[in-house]
Amino acid sequence: MMNRSRVSSLFPAAALVALVLAVPAKAHADVTLVEKDGWTFYTRGLVAAHYQLVKGDADPDHKSPSGGSPSAAGGEVKDAQSTSNRSTTPPSITLSNIRSGFIGTQIGFGLNRKINDQVRVESLLAINMAGINSNRGQNLQKDVDYREGWAQVVSPYGTLRFGRMFGIFGEGSAEVMAMAFKYGVGHPCKISVATISCGSSGAGPIYAGFDGAIRYISPRLAGLEAAISVVDPSISQKDQMSPTPRVDGEINFDRTWNPVSLRIIGQGMYETIHTSTAPAGMTPGTVTDNTIWGGMGTAIIGVGPVRVGGGGWLGTGVGERVPLEATDPTHPIYQDSTGELRKFRGYYGNLQGEFMNNFLTVGGGILYVKPTAYDLTPTAEADVLDHQSEFHVTYQHKWDAIVVNAEFTHWQTVWHFGAVQKLNFIGAGLNYIW
Repeated sequence: MMNRSRVSSLFPAAALVALVLAVPAKAHADVTLVEKDGWTFYTRGLVAAHYQLVKGDADPDHKSPSGGSPSAAGGEVKDAQSTSNRSTTPPSITLSNIRSGFIGTQIGFGLNRKINDQVRVESLLAINMAGINSNRGQNLQKDVDYREGWAQVVSPYGTLRFGRMFGIFGEGSAEVMAMAFKYGVGHPCKISVATISCGSSGAGPIYAGFDGAIRYISPRLAGLEAAISVVDPSISQKDQMSPTPRVDGEINFDRTWNPVSLRIIGQGMYETIHTSTAPAGMTPGTVTDNTIWGGMGTAIIGVGPVRVGGGGWLGTGVGERVPLEATDPTHPIYQDSTGELRKFRGYYGNLQGEFMNNFLTVGGGILYVKPTAYDLTPTAEADVLDHQSEFHVTYQHKWDAIVVNAEFTHWQTVWHFGAVQKLNFIGAGLNYIW
């Protein structure tokens, strides 16, 4: 009788699930709040909460061939050992948390102005909450990030955007990564910090980041569009001089022949930073420079309900997740302790199928880091990341303004001196978008 009652009670729930799955999803656009005399005030946003279970190896203890204990350069989830079970060999992690996801909880407002039939001005000010969780604490104040604040003049001759905006280099891999993690979590970045997550960046994709920039975007002609951006430069711990800005560029092709769509993206970045030494006795002062560069190619092909996207990139001094990343300022991933820049290459891909607003995505990626000559010495102060890979399966259902997400990611990190870390990220969550 108990079993029958339990089974029969499942029918209303099953009927509700079937109803939700059958309701068509609506296309979402900015919500207009006020429109008057050529002015349009609008909003867009996202509220999300995801349960995530992190299970696997704790950050390893690194050993060099000389018997030393170097710090890691790259990789790790920064468990600070306090969150791991040190009684096992190797130490392990089983950790639950509530996170806001890869995009994160945010709200944006914009004020657009129509000047005439051919020229208009658009703008956006977006505020992002730095994670909804309190790192398993209570009543902690939440920081916010003024992530975007830009305006752009749109005309038949192109678009001129200025302010703080999402970068160009890495945006191609972000489009592929968003197929799986736009409404999900993926890698938590750092498990002991209340923050948004990293998706799959760091294991193939690289995150473009946000910065001050002035950008020109050409009109699209025969499917082709070009963009060039002058960006606030990024300096390193060693190279603090930035006489010239960073320059990012892109050429993309975007066409649809129903039911086939094709998008091809080529991107690059270039920056030179310098350091100097003062004269000492008879020795003259010096100025040395480091050139950071990267190139990326991405393609996304759609045929009816199926999309496949992938690409690769390579560069010098670029970093693991973002250009010139320094998760540990003492041993940053982009350069060794002598100041020499490391070389990187990454590959990424996703296959996605859609049926009645249900999206199933399978994919993965891998990042390789080429150690410098100093990294190869047995007495090097840092155990540099050798390669990092991931495999994921994600599911989303879109119902009106609600997106339900479930996901699994397997992550593996290998360092040059032989340390290995394997982790699984399992979770499910809800998103409200407008």
